[in-house]
Amino acid sequence: MNRFFATLAWLCVGHAAVLGLFWLLLQVPESNAWMLATSALIVAAGVILLGVVNASAIISLRSIDPMSAAVRSGLRRGWLVVFPLAVFGCLWWLTGAASSWLSRHAGEMDAWIIAKTGWTATAGLHAALGWIIAFVRYGVGASLAITWMGQLASRGVAGLVSNWIRDGFAWTRLLVVSAALLIGIWLPWQAVYWRPASLPATWIEPAFAAIKLLVLFVVANVAWAVVLRSVPRRTAS
Repeated sequence: MNRFFATLAWLCVGHAAVLGLFWLLLQVPESNAWMLATSALIVAAGVILLGVVNASAIISLRSIDPMSAAVRSGLRRGWLVVFPLAVFGCLWWLTGAASSWLSRHAGEMDAWIIAKTGWTATAGLHAALGWIIAFVRYGVGASLAITWMGQLASRGVAGLVSNWIRDGFAWTRLLVVSAALLIGIWLPWQAVYWRPASLPATWIEPAFAAIKLLVLFVVANVAWAVVLRSVPRRTAS
């Protein structure tokens, strides 16, 4: 448990730094070539930092080495996160295209179902298809990405040709990853705009919002630590 909490603290600090770089990116006016180059450097730094943070966390959670050793490995191999991110990005694009196709042809699908079966209550079908797409995008996408990241974090460039796809599709890992993302990130995020009706419009309101966002941030990192903890031990030793 001490290792888990130490890794959780590392994830919180690291992801806060990544968010800081993202905020910095939003402040750069892309008005000329120099500003575009600055934006590109910030994006590159954010991606590498994201890789270092998560590679170190995976190694820390799945080994008995000191945290400092995990961080050193993460610093050497964090840049390899571009490959898992590319996999996740491809699934994001494919599921987005599938979702757009279903939206465009929803009326045609309903008409065909009604003509063939006489069934008019198709709202549940469309909702189920939406959940399936979300599962593929987030559950399968995250499972494949973090499994490959585990291989890359432990083996370096040799992990590029490792057997990460089979491990990424393990049903127990898919279940853990999907449940953690749903319970620890998606559900709490529904409260991001919530505030008590009786909250006075004084300094208490921004203080409440700050505390709420901090709690949601920590809960999300706990969920992500659970996701990283599901990486097969043999890929992150």
